[in-house]
Amino acid sequence: MLYRLLHILPKNLLSYFVGILTHARYPFGLHIVLRNWFIRQYRIETAEAEHPLEHYPTMGDFFVRRLKPGARPIASTSLVSPVDGTLTQGGHFQPGNAVLTQIKDLDYSLRDLAGPGWNLEDYLQGGFLTIYLAPYNYHRIHSPIDGQVTQVSYTPGALWPVNTWSVGHIPGLFVVNERITVELSGPAGKALIVMVGATNVGRITLDFHSGMEGNKLPRPKAGHWHPPQTIHLGKGQGLGCFELGSTVILILSKDLMQKVDQGFLAAGTKIVRMGQGLAP
Repeated sequence: MLYRLLHILPKNLLSYFVGILTHARYPFGLHIVLRNWFIRQYRIETAEAEHPLEHYPTMGDFFVRRLKPGARPIASTSLVSPVDGTLTQGGHFQPGNAVLTQIKDLDYSLRDLAGPGWNLEDYLQGGFLTIYLAPYNYHRIHSPIDGQVTQVSYTPGALWPVNTWSVGHIPGLFVVNERITVELSGPAGKALIVMVGATNVGRITLDFHSGMEGNKLPRPKAGHWHPPQTIHLGKGQGLGCFELGSTVILILSKDLMQKVDQGFLAAGTKIVRMGQGLAP
């Protein structure tokens, strides 16, 4: 029943307007009341925000807040978490079978996730980590490694929810949803950062390229972008932003995946914080 309802809902259009509404200012200061209710409801730590709370009049402004300098020390490891969230899945790819686990008995392929136009040779012996961002999490995405941006792609798609129920019931969820993928290449290896859209995610934006954005109207076609000049991102440097919670999937090359702490690949979900080391 829920699946049928979600199927007929105009999820992309609805999400577009939710994005607008979260940034709107309402009569009698209702936008401030809504913002404060959200913060209290989810016990969000506002002391980490770059500016005082008054700087963020709407809930949408608060969603895209940056962190205060020094709020998150970046681990000295070669790989760090790019976001605050829950690490729900992770594992090595089997030889000749680059398949990711969505949940038990629901898998999807790396080629389907990346889409056309990607050379995935360096990742086929690597692995993946899936991190879910709840609406109450800090919504900015940071570079997990020190490296250069080599390519970015936009893949249009639906905007199904990415909550626990949806992950367990919608086959190929992360493949059918809209997503923006960024490739980084550095001394420690290569990584694809796949930012998956979801219902009510107003936008996905990139810090270094304003020409590629998620959930726009009219919807753009699939496409790739190669930086005309070198773009270097230090580990922990800003990469992009969700305007509500969603999911980030890290695809790691063999050399990077071999460094991942095995504790993060064990069964069960784990809470991670941006800048936290994911390798010993």
